[in-house]
Amino acid sequence: MSDDKKLDLKLIIKIFLVFLLISIAMVFIFAAVIYFLEGGYEYSPLFATISVAVGCFAAAFVAGLKLKRKGILIGFAVGFSAFMLITLAALLVNSSAIGMHTLLRLFIMLLCAFIGGVLGVNRNTEPKYI
Repeated sequence: MSDDKKLDLKLIIKIFLVFLLISIAMVFIFAAVIYFLEGGYEYSPLFATISVAVGCFAAAFVAGLKLKRKGILIGFAVGFSAFMLITLAALLVNSSAIGMHTLLRLFIMLLCAFIGGVLGVNRNTEPKYI
């Protein structure tokens, strides 16, 4: 295996930072939308799930671009890792945080991470000229 396609600590940290930054940016965008439209906070769990799903997609896409192989496995690893982090954080805050919404969040995060991983692996980096 060549050095540029090897999973190392620097790549894991980069993937985690991409996930974290994209998710936080999406939360801020949704918070601003709710604030300026003076909407209720009943949609906050939905927006939080969408934010984390977009973060999973971006992190798996970056991982797929770097590793160039096994997009579905990359997506599963990124999605499940992100799900575990989010679920553990929710359990620290609220002891009754596991329910049907948790399973839906797992499904959405894994689906977005699968798509991101596959698209990242299959991304053609060579420019095409007409």
